[in-house]
Amino acid sequence: MSFLAPKTYTPPPPPPPPPAETPEDSARAAALAEEAMAAERRRRRGAGSTIVAGALGEKPPTTGTPTLLG
Repeated sequence: MSFLAPKTYTPPPPPPPPPAETPEDSARAAALAEEAMAAERRRRRGAGSTIVAGALGEKPPTTGTPTLLG
């Protein structure tokens, strides 16, 4: 009479441990990150006049004509 017995649930097995990171992996990740940042800088147009440019340490271009934004 299994319908009278309480149901027992087994928990799922724990996830496997992550693989150990090797120096080659970290070097490759750093190279990919640097390449992505360089590609982002190449695509940027007029980044010196944005608010974000100050956070990145870039100087805004001096055009001589003041604008509404400064």
